[in-house]
Amino acid sequence: MAQKDLVIGVFSNYTYDFVKPWIKSIKETGFKGDVVLYGIDVKNETLDKIKSDGVIVFTANSSKNDERIHMQRFLYIYDYLKETSSQYRYVVSTDVRDVIFQLNPSEFFNNNEMGSRIITAGEAIRIRDEEWNRNNILVNFGEYFYEEVKDLEVQNVGILAGAASYMKDLCFALYQMSLNRPDWVADQAAYNMLVHHEPWKSISTNCTLQDCWATNAAVTNQEYQNVKEKYKSLIMDTPPILENGQIVHGKTKRPFYIVHQYDRVREWKKFYEQKYDVKIESHYTPDDDIITIRTA
Repeated sequence: MAQKDLVIGVFSNYTYDFVKPWIKSIKETGFKGDVVLYGIDVKNETLDKIKSDGVIVFTANSSKNDERIHMQRFLYIYDYLKETSSQYRYVVSTDVRDVIFQLNPSEFFNNNEMGSRIITAGEAIRIRDEEWNRNNILVNFGEYFYEEVKDLEVQNVGILAGAASYMKDLCFALYQMSLNRPDWVADQAAYNMLVHHEPWKSISTNCTLQDCWATNAAVTNQEYQNVKEKYKSLIMDTPPILENGQIVHGKTKRPFYIVHQYDRVREWKKFYEQKYDVKIESHYTPDDDIITIRTA
């Protein structure tokens, strides 16, 4: 029996509107594999709507320990793959609230002989050049290890992909590496330390913006607090743009398979709100009238 692919995510306390774009967009791509969501502390009304979309749903309660959803998710995905990884070829795990699928991820795997077992999504900026990632690694892993990775490209933990068995073990490693760190958001730092060191380094392929696998808008396009202008000279590629109803590479005009952090770009957020008939609340892109009040 041929193996299928898997798209999986974990979310907590969201209403249906927050997960609707994620669900509808992956279904629209023609993806034929399994779509799985873990809902933590979620109301039955939301679960029923998700199930009606043909999504496999699991529920869980929030951890009694001081573990954030950022870390908890890896344990849930690990548990799922521990029992099912033999059924799957490739696994894609993403954030849920701020991710849109534009193209079928299975086609990316079919069209690209990756020669590796983990596929990463770069942010088009070096660790040393982006304040949040730089400080995140310094706080959680110290200056000694920061020096080893500072010149490398930031890899985003919100978009993970790879062969099922490797994804299972990556989630195990991320969960363990994220725990008991000084900063409560340690998963991104842990991910960058892992994929930039062996053995993960040798079995990972970093997809840049030009590969059009995924775009992370937090640095390349985010308007909040003039982030886009702040890092304009440090970006390693041409930023994405919205053109003809798709987020595409600014130079090649090829569409991305996955769009992450779309809520940080007002034009993109409004486009997806209209497309999926939802209202996405985001402090990164407050409504225009709120901006007017704040700047008056």
